[in-house]
Amino acid sequence: MDLVGTASNLTSPGAIAGTYAGAGAGGSFVGGGQVATLQNGNGVLLQLQGVQAGFQVSLGLGGMTLSLR
Repeated sequence: MDLVGTASNLTSPGAIAGTYAGAGAGGSFVGGGQVATLQNGNGVLLQLQGVQAGFQVSLGLGGMTLSLR
C-alpha cells in the first residue's frame, strides 16, 4: 500500500523523525480510501491517506517510526 499525506506542527525538519501512534486508523472502504492521523512525541501530526480499489483494506497503524538519513 502506498501512503501520501501532509505533516503539520513542524518546528524544524528533524521534528518529523520519531515514533508515531494513532487512534481510529482502521476501517475498510471498497473502492475508496483510508485516512489515518498519527502524532509523534515532538507534536508533529501526519494525516495519511492510502487508496486500494476493489477489496477491503485496513491501515492497522498501531504505530510506526520515521527516521532521517
